[in-house]
Amino acid sequence: MKAIPCERCGKLVPPHDLTHFTTDGGPLLLCTQCFNADVAERVGIDDFDNHPLDPISIATVDGVVHHFHFQTRLLGDMVTLEAFELKEGEPSGYQFQLIGEPGEDRFIQLGRLVKRIRGALANKYLEDSKYGLQVKDMEVKGKIEADTSDEADVFGTRLPMLVIDGREVSWEQFGEMLMTFEGFQFKLQIVDSSDDLES
Repeated sequence: MKAIPCERCGKLVPPHDLTHFTTDGGPLLLCTQCFNADVAERVGIDDFDNHPLDPISIATVDGVVHHFHFQTRLLGDMVTLEAFELKEGEPSGYQFQLIGEPGEDRFIQLGRLVKRIRGALANKYLEDSKYGLQVKDMEVKGKIEADTSDEADVFGTRLPMLVIDGREVSWEQFGEMLMTFEGFQFKLQIVDSSDDLES
């Protein structure tokens, strides 16, 4: 993972910890701490908790341990707290987001987000069978991302990549799983990434 210097404080940070930020002096590449400090100053928040949160590890229902990193971003009158796994230095796998108030205690927000993570990891929607990867119990929850592989754009059409149980599932793989239920009905519900999918 290549570290990149913040253009404000000079600290070397991983790419996912940088934000492109436009100031009066032009665009800057800022680390999360400098970005939050700049926004706090601009909106007049003197007591914003800008301390980074340490990573934590949480196990799924089948005992697989996942390591989550956190990132807090002050966005004016709201704060986003994100939890994500890393793959080759980039956010991947399970990813969660919580939106809160700037003045709310950061550890209360962290507690709400960890509760959401634990709830998600307590369920498994896919299973490996003799027929390959299959939907386990007639229900699937996950996240929609972009499939950036060359195969995904072979016909000039962008296809989604689904992240289910923290693992990437191509649109073609998911289609094959659905064929197990040929003739069944289905319901597709889209939920914002900051909402609790488990409720």
